Amino acid sequence: MNDFTNIFDWRLYLLKWTLLAMIMTSAVHSQEQTTTFKVKYLSAENVYLEGGKVKGLSVGDTLIVRRNNQEIAIIVAAYVAEYSTSCRVEKLNAPINIGDNVYRKALRPRAVTEVPPAEEREKDTVVEAENPQNSEKIIPDRKTRKNAAKISGSIALRVFHLNDQSSSELDFFQPTARLNLRMRNLWGKEYSLRVRTRTRYNHRSRSFNNVPETEWRNRIYEASFSYDERQSPLNYRFGRILSNYLSGVGYLDGLQIQYNINPGTAVGLLAGTQPDWRNSNFQTKIQKYGAFLNFITGDYANQRHESTIAAAAQYNSGTISREFLYVRNSFSSRRGLYLYQSAEIDINRSWRKDKSGKSLVLSNLFLSGRYKFSRSFSAGISFDNRQNYWTYEVRSLADSLFDDALRTGFRANASLLLPGNYRLYVNGGIRKRETETRNTYSYAGGISQNNFLVKRLLLNINGAGFSNTFTKGYNGTARIGYRFRNGSRVELAQGVYAYRFNAGVLQRDNYWINLSGYIAVLRHLFFSGQVEHNWGDDLKGQRILAELGYRF
Repeated sequence: MNDFTNIFDWRLYLLKWTLLAMIMTSAVHSQEQTTTFKVKYLSAENVYLEGGKVKGLSVGDTLIVRRNNQEIAIIVAAYVAEYSTSCRVEKLNAPINIGDNVYRKALRPRAVTEVPPAEEREKDTVVEAENPQNSEKIIPDRKTRKNAAKISGSIALRVFHLNDQSSSELDFFQPTARLNLRMRNLWGKEYSLRVRTRTRYNHRSRSFNNVPETEWRNRIYEASFSYDERQSPLNYRFGRILSNYLSGVGYLDGLQIQYNINPGTAVGLLAGTQPDWRNSNFQTKIQKYGAFLNFITGDYANQRHESTIAAAAQYNSGTISREFLYVRNSFSSRRGLYLYQSAEIDINRSWRKDKSGKSLVLSNLFLSGRYKFSRSFSAGISFDNRQNYWTYEVRSLADSLFDDALRTGFRANASLLLPGNYRLYVNGGIRKRETETRNTYSYAGGISQNNFLVKRLLLNINGAGFSNTFTKGYNGTARIGYRFRNGSRVELAQGVYAYRFNAGVLQRDNYWINLSGYIAVLRHLFFSGQVEHNWGDDLKGQRILAELGYRF
């Protein structure tokens, strides 16, 4: 372990066990208050939120978008970073706007006579009073409509073109078709059908470095059928799935079974094969297995704790590729405290022990915390310690190249709401690799305003920089945009990216200007596009993107 890691070693483990102790002993309060997120950016396909792992969000979490106490949309977390989340739209009642409030669906054990929360009912469903003679609820006449299958998602056609005006003259043209479909509440139950796929054709002006001039790239990200109801004893999903309990397993062609001991405790198994990562084709030579135990206490309205303990194994034609343990804890409090921890511990047997020299290796440890001191100020800090783990595919790699991946880093951030509804945000970090003589430093900051000069006019100015053993550089962007009442928007941005090599005086400067827009038509139909012009030392030319789609 390098000197940088040794300095913080005892503090790291003290922090880890202190964090776990705090989470395990947390009490559940009874007041009602909901953790709120904000929509910070919209693309043609995804909704991006302020807030991620440090606020307890996980892949698969369901969230509600609301405006003026009206349900605008239902979205699901598809990718969760430390402080941001990318979500896919599952149900759209009206166009989503930047700045809309987003709430998590709270998971609460439900009594037999409890009325489902409003966000779990159709907006026009009325629950009648109980019949005093038989203590049964009178079922509304709209039961049929409530139990009808719900279809959400989108289908779109996209075209991308790069006009390369550099000396390489490597023009690029790429049409894409994508489908994002989810059918829920099938047969009036919590059955769901999920399909996410993409078909892409790449056409280059010529081949280079063994990359062909033309090629098809087809991907099936998910094609699954599931029953997911925490109140029922047995849940399952099968097909091409991505487990929300074992992030290190990745995509799986197989089956996951979950037994719910009670609404807060679940155990499960998963088994299957790994798709080919190059083309997502089905293959059988790589087998995956796993088991997990999941605990949830409390709810998002007040205080919530979730823990997952899991074990997973991966084999290549019967030969060990990887075996590891996975531990994850998250904690959120209505007082504004958010804690998150995840760790992967590799179990080395056979050739893996011979390569690493150790039976157990902490291959991935991530800790983060954030506290909201007031309505206008919040700050957070994170630590990560990662190193490569040996798998069947990389076992012939030179040890010197393999060890280069060991890295440790800290990062801190803060956000401040200023008078006039301006928001200031800053972050900075330090990272150290095993073989590098100097640390890598990075920093970023910016200021934004949602109603700049006039209502619905957006302004954002940000900058970032870095410095490491070989290079140092910076980038800056200024963006102004306007959002319309129906969800349409237009943005104009300009930026610069420059870097230089420490070993000499060579400096590379690059500039770009971008015009983008999103047009919502008749609620379901949308068109998005952007035109970008690049000039400078590395990039020269235009990038054009256009997409036409339909939201279910």
